[in-house]
Amino acid sequence: MSTSIITTFFKRRIAQPVLNLLRQGMTPHKLAVTVALGSVVGILPALGVTTVMGTALAARFRLNIAATVLVSYLVHPLQLLLIIPFIKMGIFMFGLDELKLTLDEMIAMFKMDWLAALNKLWIANLAAVSAWAILAVPLGGMLYLTLLPLLKRVMPKPTTTVFEVPEVVEAVPEHQA
Repeated sequence: MSTSIITTFFKRRIAQPVLNLLRQGMTPHKLAVTVALGSVVGILPALGVTTVMGTALAARFRLNIAATVLVSYLVHPLQLLLIIPFIKMGIFMFGLDELKLTLDEMIAMFKMDWLAALNKLWIANLAAVSAWAILAVPLGGMLYLTLLPLLKRVMPKPTTTVFEVPEVVEAVPEHQA
């Protein structure tokens, strides 16, 4: 019983409003771009900048800002999972010193010299953002190309209403009749 209540609640209060927001007046093309952009921005390995960046890019490309930010929030768990791989990829790409990422080693780094630890973490984060930037366009393109055919199939076709144009009847002046 409780499972059906939770499922019903999830569908009615979370899933349906999200789907309605995402479909709101969008073509499959615009929705695919919105989801791809929101996903790519949402995994940016810099905490706290995804909302601003998503808003700015959605406004620049005239996309639904709320939907773009919503998608970036929905992929936020991926951002947390991908921070370490992005850091390691950036360190490898730029040939930087290996960063010890265990909690005990980071605490020890901060106890020895907190400015050096901050500097090392700052450089590692810049390397991670650089690795993300290199992968962002190809990843976004692949997401778009994957989503577009799916959304064309799933989204309802826009209905075209044919308006009947009334015939114009010219009045015949009385003196000619």
